[in-house]
Amino acid sequence: MQRAQWSSRLGFILATAGSAIGLGNVWRFPYLAGQNGGGTFLLLYLICVFGLGYFLLLAKLAFGRLAHTNIIDGFQVSAQKNGKTIGSSWGKFTGFLTITNTFLVSSIYVIVIGWTLFYFYNAGTHLFGFTTAMPDTNVFNLLTMSFSRQLFWGCSCIIITCFVLIRGVKKGIEKISLYLMPVLFVLLLFMAFRMLIIPNAVKGLSFYLIPNWSMIGFTEQGFDLKLFSDVLLKAMGQAIYSLSLGLGTVFIYGSYLSNKENLVKSTKWIVILDTFVAFVSGLIILPAVFAFNLTPETGPTLTFVTLPTVFSQISFGLFFMFLFFALLFIAALTSLISIYEPTVNLISEKLKLNRQKTVWLVGGINLLGTAGILLSFTNKIPLKINGKDLFSATDELTGSYTMAIMVCFCTLFMGYIISDALVKNLQEGLTEKLSPIFTKHLKLTLQFIAPLVLLFLFINALIS
Repeated sequence: MQRAQWSSRLGFILATAGSAIGLGNVWRFPYLAGQNGGGTFLLLYLICVFGLGYFLLLAKLAFGRLAHTNIIDGFQVSAQKNGKTIGSSWGKFTGFLTITNTFLVSSIYVIVIGWTLFYFYNAGTHLFGFTTAMPDTNVFNLLTMSFSRQLFWGCSCIIITCFVLIRGVKKGIEKISLYLMPVLFVLLLFMAFRMLIIPNAVKGLSFYLIPNWSMIGFTEQGFDLKLFSDVLLKAMGQAIYSLSLGLGTVFIYGSYLSNKENLVKSTKWIVILDTFVAFVSGLIILPAVFAFNLTPETGPTLTFVTLPTVFSQISFGLFFMFLFFALLFIAALTSLISIYEPTVNLISEKLKLNRQKTVWLVGGINLLGTAGILLSFTNKIPLKINGKDLFSATDELTGSYTMAIMVCFCTLFMGYIISDALVKNLQEGLTEKLSPIFTKHLKLTLQFIAPLVLLFLFINALIS
């Protein structure tokens, strides 16, 4: 069977950027910035994204293009192309992590994207006059207490995702990215402009753009290494989370690439677009929060509790609330599609199932996982792990451990087993030769810098 390929460079860039641009950028990044000094976190995040994240993303895409197959077989195939022989356990272990992370991450992701779709619907019904009461901060509490309501909206997101994936790479993933991503960028800029002209928004803008050096560790008592390390590790973790490096998405999207693609240039655009969305999301949320003397440290509920309070107090707030949750849903949907794709590809190729059956199988398992987590989250079943409901426990397990293990495992493989083949693959599609400094830095990142950073992240999570 002929392997699917992207039909255009723009389609590949927007689809891969769409996989990275999601709740991590629009929902998670602003509240992490709010909790960690605003401009301080932004500065460290930019350093982490362009100093490390770019090279990991580039290598992972080249790994996928080199293998040109599913993630299990990809390890042996790429090793052979580098003149080395490895056992099948490399691919089997990563395949296990891919499937595990897909179902764990998508189960909690579907719950949050369901909240987003509910808010979009809720704002829309009020905006167009179907109901009269203005949404208030109690909406979120009522929503998260209801098992059936959350399951309904989560199931709706799964069905939309499955219909896109059934159409395949070109007609499904690529086509919807070509339509939705430009809409997302326009909505982002429009929303940012509206929030920045709110009176007193400059206080939040200063908080967001000017680093607080005491948060980096420069205090009156001297340099606080622990404080600096804590903020840096959070910024690094967000960079890895934001670029979808802990899932099999980047690998599988790379495997759909032809060797004619200028991967170095395309990766730069993907990282720029991903960072742009995170940055502008901060411009939308933090200045507005400060303008109304609300606290930016509220954490994950910043988007769903604090922000609706802002919308309720500005002119045409309901309209802008509707637009904001529209763009958040678009960002989340393109990411959910990309979370499914590695497992859909893996199961369909290894078990010889047609794509339609595989997509509905993955969606069905995701729905069961979501229902199980919601039963704990809404206390229908009092199942706790270390005192945490399944939503919090799963988020911690994937965010701190399983995705970090997968990134580290793949990074070590790329650095020590196939680094020469990766460099050769990157040269494909380039008119000029890669500089020796660039290739040496790439290998150094894969062999030493990234593994050490990931080790510190892992240890920090264990200690915390």
